[in-house]
Amino acid sequence: MPQAITDFKSQTQVQDINQQFKERALQNKASEMNMPYVNLLTAPINSDFASFLSQKDSERANAAIFSKTGKKIRLAVIDPENEDTKAIVDQLKVAGYQVNVSLCSEESLKVAQKIYFTEKYAKKEKADSEVIEEDLGSFLQEIENLEQLRDKIENSTFDVALNLIQVGAYKTNASDIHFQPEENDVLIRFRIDGVLKSIFKITRHAYDGIMKEIKYLSDLKMNITNIPQDGQHSFIINKRKINVRVSLMPSHYGETCVMRLLDSKKSFITIDKMGFAGEALKNILEAVHLPHGMILVTGPTGSGKTTTLYSMLQSIDTNEKKVITLEDPIEYNLEGITQSQVDPEADYHFASGLRAILRQDPDVIMVGEIRDLETAETAAQASLTGHLVLTTLHTNSAVESIARLANMGVKSFILAPAMDLIIAQRLVRTLCPHCAELKPITETEKEHIQFSLQSIAEKGLEAPELPTELKHPVGCEKCAKTGFLGQIPVTEVLRFNQELRDLILENTPMPEIYSYITKNLKMVSMHEDGILKVIQGITTLDEVYRVAS
Repeated sequence: MPQAITDFKSQTQVQDINQQFKERALQNKASEMNMPYVNLLTAPINSDFASFLSQKDSERANAAIFSKTGKKIRLAVIDPENEDTKAIVDQLKVAGYQVNVSLCSEESLKVAQKIYFTEKYAKKEKADSEVIEEDLGSFLQEIENLEQLRDKIENSTFDVALNLIQVGAYKTNASDIHFQPEENDVLIRFRIDGVLKSIFKITRHAYDGIMKEIKYLSDLKMNITNIPQDGQHSFIINKRKINVRVSLMPSHYGETCVMRLLDSKKSFITIDKMGFAGEALKNILEAVHLPHGMILVTGPTGSGKTTTLYSMLQSIDTNEKKVITLEDPIEYNLEGITQSQVDPEADYHFASGLRAILRQDPDVIMVGEIRDLETAETAAQASLTGHLVLTTLHTNSAVESIARLANMGVKSFILAPAMDLIIAQRLVRTLCPHCAELKPITETEKEHIQFSLQSIAEKGLEAPELPTELKHPVGCEKCAKTGFLGQIPVTEVLRFNQELRDLILENTPMPEIYSYITKNLKMVSMHEDGILKVIQGITTLDEVYRVAS
């Protein structure tokens, strides 16, 4: 290690120790003065408090607000007997606040003022950072070449290092960036086509600096590391604005960070081009154009539910119908559609937002997610009063969604007439069209496929012939040598009829409802839909079994 760096670290350690002695001495002084003490170097600092005390007043009175609950304010001061300090306290009291004064050190006060008022930290509307690829170096699609970025990241400023990682993720079509702290370093992974891929490891020093940059850009508290935080920022590359949703959480080896990349200019294909086919596609297109009813899309996080909802909205004529969405958060901007984002801190939840939407005279409503009984009942009631409602639920299959809503407490006389269609889905990776190769089908593959084809035929549906060859992944430059390029949903689509509604109204046990569906409604299961896509050369058996065994 260079001598200059060693000297700097030693100097920093001495300064930290000296400051600790100062803070202890001040704490004892506060005790003698019979007043509270606060160390603003470690206390949570919220830059929103700057709006209650101007920079001029804060510097004149050597004071800073560090806590506010309703009309109760906690004020940190250097000298409680200072006339300017007393004037600020009186000013706050006249404004109707209860003021509690705490003693703090000059050093910690300056840190708080820096967070409140220095341009770098002051909370404001930030311009999107423009990323110019030429300034960052060249990027290739191959994951192996991204590994070469590690040295450049370690020797770059932290803002450049973050841009290198974000642009690398964007160039490889990653949906998420994972920073995973370990005992000695930090692992960076990209989620590409639904699968996590380890990219490289960076040092703790580089990660700490990158984390500060992420927090600054995302308006998160810089000095908080022991509680979860969520935020967002954006960057622009190739004239495309990429929104970044940030999630921080404490872990055994420090804060772990996940960033989701959302392309604001992403175009959504219509529902008929998403991989739905046959009876399933027919049922969806009919349901989307109903004047009222409820369409439910189910599946785990990352299964493409939002994309399916947005694609269905693309099929609706917004010139003739008013469409309003309620989301958490708004992921993509849709033309011709009114989009609203819930805000729990302002007591604006899905249930209250949905009630407000109903007063806006909508024809079609999209609710991001059903999370509780109140939202479920309000959505169902809306579908019964002349609105088409599209929403999502976290369940594993279409049939389980009926039981989930019933277990939530939705009454059968509301649930049965409200529901029209349930789509359950997962995402499988699609084979790269540039390198996939045909191989003769094996006996094991033949057995698995034949079983599903027989099941499809028994439902009265047309089943394709058993193939003699299947496509398999190889890997090339186009697909980052993975053999896969893109994703497609495997789905099951349950369309309600009157008999099914009657069974729900009669509170029929779920096994009997499931038996009725499999025998009478010709629903292709998620696994069977996957097998059909294997036969078409879209994906592989391994992919289908990975998500829909």
